Amino acid sequence: MKNIFLLLCLLFVSALSAQGYTVVGENLRLPNGVDIDAQGRIWVTESGYGFDDGAVSILQPDGTLIPVVTGLPAFFDTVSMESVGPWHSMILPDNKLGVVSPINGGVLIFDLSGFVSGVSQPFQLTDSIKTILISDYVYQNQTPGMEDSNPYTAALDANGNWYVVDAGFNGIIKVDPAGQRSVFCTFDPMLNPTPVGPPYIDFVPTRILAKPGGGFYVCNLTGFPFLDSLASIVSVDQNGVVSPHANGFTMLTDLVLHPGSGDLYALQVGAFDLSIFNFAPASAKVTRLKQNGTREVVAEGFDLSPGLALDASGNIYTSELGLGRILRFDASSSASSEVETILLNDQVSPNPVTDYLQVSFYLSHSSEVVLRLLDAQGRQIYTENMGYLPVGSHQKSLHRHNWPAGIYWLDLQAGKTLKTHKLLMK
Repeated sequence: MKNIFLLLCLLFVSALSAQGYTVVGENLRLPNGVDIDAQGRIWVTESGYGFDDGAVSILQPDGTLIPVVTGLPAFFDTVSMESVGPWHSMILPDNKLGVVSPINGGVLIFDLSGFVSGVSQPFQLTDSIKTILISDYVYQNQTPGMEDSNPYTAALDANGNWYVVDAGFNGIIKVDPAGQRSVFCTFDPMLNPTPVGPPYIDFVPTRILAKPGGGFYVCNLTGFPFLDSLASIVSVDQNGVVSPHANGFTMLTDLVLHPGSGDLYALQVGAFDLSIFNFAPASAKVTRLKQNGTREVVAEGFDLSPGLALDASGNIYTSELGLGRILRFDASSSASSEVETILLNDQVSPNPVTDYLQVSFYLSHSSEVVLRLLDAQGRQIYTENMGYLPVGSHQKSLHRHNWPAGIYWLDLQAGKTLKTHKLLMK
């Protein structure tokens, strides 16, 4: 089974101390998913240490856990050095709870009717009333001997259709209310631009998130060698057609929508350092992708983090996998007014592009400026560090070279502000 993380034993590394957050939960067994329900309660999914100790619990304001489901299957594979257990949980209509469990091949459903938090005994695996099973179907759609399934997250639409992201299959399986299963979409591998690792890099989808108005957002981790800026957020319409939404991210594991603005928040689990063949300490971060394309880092400097949630006030909650903690970043301290205003009036012309393009922008603060060009698959094909530029208007001309016709994305970064422009080259 393909795990989301390579050599999980390397994750148990003390992170550098970071400022700006509050530890609201600790001593957890590999916390993965974090969710907040309509009552503001924090639900934590623990993947466990490999002794059938996976669990879903409610995290109390005082840091104590109220177990809701315990004894979920979890194991540690000493050959592949992978720890596998429940990844995420989700609050469902009609007082149901869904738990995405790769060992069980899909989504376990529990009926919470009559469950009293802190009073009732926690549910066990045998209390599951149903399983949205996909792994056996996935195996049927793979080359014999190459079978790989890893259900990671799921979404349920208003019509009762399930959409289960399978990180091993690199696709999404749809299960209709009658239990009929189909391949909703698949994600193509990406060419590896380095000599390290395989010639192609798996997409490795992670979070699926319903879009307002229909369809989904999906983010991805990318497979080994876990390159910077290769991950992306894609849009998947109601027919399973995949299109780019935002590129240039690194190792994304979770997505949430801001409850007020509708902005996307994307979680970078960490950054992999090939020089030490491990994840860099305190390299997780949360990036806010605004409706106008502006990006800003709103939380950073914490350890490997697969789970993200926002409460009604916009406070950010993340899980720290190896350190076993849940962190809160207060909304009042996560935004920067300088990030809002540093890069203004950015334009790219002509568009469509024939022989050259010109980038113009205004800096409200002196800042280092970096320009990157990515193709439709999110591969970085050009980068230029323009150095530290003073306050004022700036222009940069860029010749097309031999880049083929198609869709491209131009990233313009000044400090922590990143603007993305979609380009068409004829």
